[in-house]
Amino acid sequence: MALSTEHDGHGAPEQQDPRGSAPRAVPVAVSPAGAQGRERSAVQERLARRTQEILERPRPEKDPDRAEREKAVMRECRYLMRLLATRRRSRGEMLERLERREVPGSVAHEVMARIERADLVDDRAFAHEWVRQRRELRSLGDRALRRELEQRHVDGELIEEALRAGGAGQGPEGDPVSGEEERCRELVRSRLGERDLERLAADRDGSQRRRLSRRLDALLTRKGYPGDLAVQVISSELRRASGR
Repeated sequence: MALSTEHDGHGAPEQQDPRGSAPRAVPVAVSPAGAQGRERSAVQERLARRTQEILERPRPEKDPDRAEREKAVMRECRYLMRLLATRRRSRGEMLERLERREVPGSVAHEVMARIERADLVDDRAFAHEWVRQRRELRSLGDRALRRELEQRHVDGELIEEALRAGGAGQGPEGDPVSGEEERCRELVRSRLGERDLERLAADRDGSQRRRLSRRLDALLTRKGYPGDLAVQVISSELRRASGR
């Protein structure tokens, strides 16, 4: 005998038992898209619950002292950054600036630690750049440069390394000379004008030579050149200029 089928009103067919028993529902397969949708909904619900738990969690009270210290650290970091924007600075220079501002030691320590972590402190590069610029712009001798770098608290070994970077030059006869001697000669030559050379050539009693010697010696002393080197260079350059 064939089985008769009926619908339950929801689209699912029912099988009618010929013996008059209750109808049985036939299972309907669930599509993959529906399963994925329910899974996404479950994930979103879990995320929403977790977010709500985090928002409702009691927050620790802010430490006013710690917040104030952080403000001070940031303020001094910005101050040093403004200094570094104008030129490179040594570590000792920046510490000295913080001391002048009466910054507490713990704050100054943290400020310098952050500046160093940002690779904004390099005393070796500072010393080399300082020596190069001061030689080019002001024709300073090693003695003056050494004094200036010591005043900026640069380590002695780094100072000597930077001073040696000048290299050697040539003397008036073509013989090799130290870099400092060559710079000293260039400075003397630059200060001998045409009028000086004319007076030197016409000098008969040595008065013009002595006057020029005193003037050049005072100049080289101010620029930081050793006295014996100054005397040697002045004498040889005046002989060369006068031809005798």
